[in-house]
Amino acid sequence: MPVQGGNAIDHGIAYAGMAADGQTSNDVSKLNTGSVNIPYGYGVVSDGDEGAVLPTDASTAADFVGIVKRELNRAYTASEVFGAQVDRDMTVRTAGAIYATARVAVDKDDPVYLVVGDGTGTNQGQFSNVIGAAATLGVLVPGAKWVSSAGAGELAKISLVIGG
Repeated sequence: MPVQGGNAIDHGIAYAGMAADGQTSNDVSKLNTGSVNIPYGYGVVSDGDEGAVLPTDASTAADFVGIVKRELNRAYTASEVFGAQVDRDMTVRTAGAIYATARVAVDKDDPVYLVVGDGTGTNQGQFSNVIGAAATLGVLVPGAKWVSSAGAGELAKISLVIGG
């Protein structure tokens, strides 16, 4: 009997947190020391020697570690955020190209801002090309730029040229 229904053969062109290409890159392991799962493709800041968390309104560009890389090595419940789980290790891209969702429309070669917000608990870890204000306040990520264009809410490539 042939397989019937439910099998998708068309997949998205990319996913948040997916490595964008085969360029030289650097990834590091960090522990999610926060209290929530961190979605793939979000930016994280350092939390101690081995940990990383979503940014807060007190985070600075110097705290930025990198972008959480997509991995398919964990089990999730239907209600969990698909990403780096609390108290588990995660892979963070610190240099190279990676896909992230743009908060606003971005153009190739635009600067990259990590949204740190205003402490309301929304938007932290997302990326933009403008400094924003209040809940979308961002800090400029030195050495990072958008390397593809996209509309608001769409995936685009970010190139990171930072340490680890």
